[in-house]
Amino acid sequence: MDVFDNFVDVSLLHNRRIFRIMQVKRKLYMRIRGTIFLGCVFFILSSACGQGYPFENSRLSRVDDLRIHYRYWEGAGAQSKGSCLLVHGFGGSTFSWEAVADSLHRLGYEVVAIDVPPFGYSDKSHRINQSVTAHAQRIHKFIHQEFPGRCWHFAGHSMGGAVVQAYALMFPEDLTSVTFVAAALFAELQRVERTVHFLLRLSPVRFVAGELAEEWLLTYGRLERLLESAYGVAPDRQQVLAYLDPLTVPGTARAILSAAAFHKEIKKLDAANLEVPSIAIWGDADTWVGHRSRLPALDRMSETELVLLEGVGHNPMETHFDEMMDAWLPFLIRHSSPDPYDH
Repeated sequence: MDVFDNFVDVSLLHNRRIFRIMQVKRKLYMRIRGTIFLGCVFFILSSACGQGYPFENSRLSRVDDLRIHYRYWEGAGAQSKGSCLLVHGFGGSTFSWEAVADSLHRLGYEVVAIDVPPFGYSDKSHRINQSVTAHAQRIHKFIHQEFPGRCWHFAGHSMGGAVVQAYALMFPEDLTSVTFVAAALFAELQRVERTVHFLLRLSPVRFVAGELAEEWLLTYGRLERLLESAYGVAPDRQQVLAYLDPLTVPGTARAILSAAAFHKEIKKLDAANLEVPSIAIWGDADTWVGHRSRLPALDRMSETELVLLEGVGHNPMETHFDEMMDAWLPFLIRHSSPDPYDH
C-alpha cells in the first residue's frame, strides 16, 4: 500500500504541476492576444486621427521610419524670444517638462517637447538604437525636418541631459545654449557595442520578458514608490498616472528591455570639446544622479555654470518649479537672441 500511495501522490503532484503550467501558458497567451489587440487599436486610432494622443498640442513626425510624438507651443512670430527643445529622462515623457514649457511659452518662446523613442507616445519598435548619439542624430533630423532654420536652446533631464550633451558636441552650430538638469553627463563616449548576454539577443525572450514586465512590474504602486524616491516627496495621483499611462502603452516594456541588444554609439565624443554656452542645474538631495557622480564630466566642461538647489531631488522642474526657473531664466535670457533665426 505504501508503494501504491506514493505512486498516487507522485502522480497527483505531477498532474498539479502540469495544470499550473497550462494555466500560466493560457494566461500568457491571453495576455499576448490582448496586447496584439490593444496595439492594433492604438495603431488604428493614431492613424485615423492625427490627434489621437492625450494632449491638444500633440504632433506626429516620422524620422528614420520611426513615429515621433512631440508637443508644440507656438512662438510669438517675429516677437518670439527664441526656440527651446526639451528632452525628458529615462521612463519620462513630455509631461516631465509640461510646466516649464507652459511658462516659457508665456514668456514668448517657441517650445517643443519631444518623446524620445520608445518612451512617451513615440514609436515602440524594439529594434531602436537607444544610444545617446543615435538619439541626438535622430533629433537633429527631426528639427531640421519640422523646424528648419532655427537656432535652439536645448534642455535635457537625466538621460535626456546626456542626449542634449551629445547633440551639443555633434551639432554645435544648431544651438544657442544647452541646459543640463540632473543630467547623466558623460566624460567620454566610445564607438563600441555593449556586450549583451545571448539570451537578451533572442527576440522571443525579450518579448516574454516585456509581457511579464507590463503585467507585474509596471503597476501604480511600484511607480508611485519610484517617483517618491526620485522626487524626494510623495507624488500626487496625477503625476503617477502621467508616468504610468505612456509606460503601459503596449510594446513599451519590450522596447526598453531590448535597448541593450541594439545599443551602439555612432560617434566618439569628449565632453572637453563642448563650446556651446551651458548651465548644469542639480538638486543637492538628488540620490539618483547626484552631481558628485558627474564630476569627471563636469571637470572637463570647465565653462559650464553649476547651480545647486538646496533640498531638491532628481526632478526639480516637476517638484520645485519656482526654484528651477529662478536658476535657469537669467542664463536663458542672457543667451537669447532678439532674432531666434540668427546664428
